[in-house]
Amino acid sequence: MTETRATGYDGLSSRLVPEDELREFLLDCFGIAEHELFVGHADRVAEDLRDVPQDVVFAAFCTYHQAHGHFAMHFDVGIEGRLADRVGRGEFAARFAAHFGAYVLHGTTEPPGLWTVTLADGSRLRAAMEEEDDRSVLHAATAPIPGLPEIRVDEGLWRIR
Repeated sequence: MTETRATGYDGLSSRLVPEDELREFLLDCFGIAEHELFVGHADRVAEDLRDVPQDVVFAAFCTYHQAHGHFAMHFDVGIEGRLADRVGRGEFAARFAAHFGAYVLHGTTEPPGLWTVTLADGSRLRAAMEEEDDRSVLHAATAPIPGLPEIRVDEGLWRIR
């Protein structure tokens, strides 16, 4: 039997989630115990880990920071392979979006310059985004995104390979 490799789920959320809510979500989502999880602001990781023994290994290690533009938060969750077996990347984005009533941008296999946006209702869109000066701004999507009426709808994004 082949073991699943450790991986990471990163993305952008339209909602800035308080750390305690993020922690509770991750514990429930991955079905892990409190001691198996680290959650901290990206700018304070070293400070937060100062009193943690160096040999401690977390099953899930999440950092986050505020984002700008059409997104309020960037998150990066490193997970052990056994957790990836429990919850895949797309399922994680769908659970996050539904739980927090947000839209989540993520990607892995999209053509260059395109991303997947998962809405709170679980539907998935393909979107094009520009990143400039620490701002992530969507400029086109395959369907309307709630709360962003200015985004151009372009179903042709599905045809780009």
